[in-house]
Amino acid sequence: MIAADLPNRRVEAWKYSDLRAALAETPLPEAAPRPKHAWGALDGVIDRLALGQGRHAITKVRAGEEEVLVERVGGEGLDASVREIQVLPGGALTRVVLQTGGGVVLNAAHVTIEAGGAFRQFILAEGAKLARIETHVSVEGEGAEIELNGVYMCADGRHADLTSVVSHNVPGAATRQLIKGAARAGGCGVFQGKILVAHGAQQTDARQHHAALMLEEGAEIDAKPELEIYADDVQCAHGNAIGALDDQQLFYARARGIPETEARALLVEAFLGEAVPEHLPGDLRAEILARIAGWLR
Repeated sequence: MIAADLPNRRVEAWKYSDLRAALAETPLPEAAPRPKHAWGALDGVIDRLALGQGRHAITKVRAGEEEVLVERVGGEGLDASVREIQVLPGGALTRVVLQTGGGVVLNAAHVTIEAGGAFRQFILAEGAKLARIETHVSVEGEGAEIELNGVYMCADGRHADLTSVVSHNVPGAATRQLIKGAARAGGCGVFQGKILVAHGAQQTDARQHHAALMLEEGAEIDAKPELEIYADDVQCAHGNAIGALDDQQLFYARARGIPETEARALLVEAFLGEAVPEHLPGDLRAEILARIAGWLR
C-alpha cells in the first residue's frame, strides 16, 4: 500500500482526520489486500491496513448468549485492526474499546444484529497523533437494541475521531447514542455519527447526542451528526452542543472553598462520566472513571 492510497481532508468521510499526513513517515504494510466482504465501510482504508497487518478478528454471539468483549488498542507507530461482529437472535454483546498511545491508531468494527439482539458499546479514547475508531452497525432483525456511548479526551498534540454509521434496515429497532468529549489547547476531538433509517424500517426509535467541552483557547472540536430517514412512522432525534465550562457552576464550586483547578476537574469529570454506562462490569467501569479522573488532574 502506498501513501497515495490514503485519504486526506479532501475526502468527505476524512475531512477532519488527515490520514495521509499522519502516516507520511510511517511504514505501511506491503500487502494490503482489499476486503473480501462488502462491509459498507466509509472507504475501506482501515480494513485494508488491518488486513495488511494481519489484524482481522471475528466475533459471533450465539442466540440467547451474553458476552463482554474488551479491546485495548494503541501504541507507537501504526496500530490498525478490524473486527467482524455478528449477534444472533436474542444474543447480547457489550464491547468496550480503550484507546491510548501516541502513534496512529485505526480501529473498525462491522456489526450485524439479528432479531431481539443487543449490541452495547463504550469507547474511551485518549487520542494519539491520529486515532480513529469506526463503528458500522447493520440492524437486520426486529426488536434489536443498540447503545453506542463514548468519551474522548484530547490534550496538546492528540487527535481522536469517533465515527459511526447505524443502518436500520428492518422495523421496530432502537438506537441510543451518547458521545461526550473534552479538548485542551492543541488537542482535536472529532465526532461523526450517522443514523440511516431505510424505507420500510417503521417504528424505528433512534436518538443521538454529542456534547463536548473546549477547556482552553486553541482547542478544536469538529462534529457532524446526521439522520437520513426514508420511513414515515419513526421517532428519531439528534443533538449537538459544544462550549466551555459553565461559569456559574464554577463559581458555585469555588464559593464552597474548592480550588479553581480542582473545581474545573470535578465539573469536567461529572460531565464526561454521564456517558459511562452503569451496566459495565464494576472493575472495568472503575478503571474507566479512574482514567478520566487521571487525565483531568
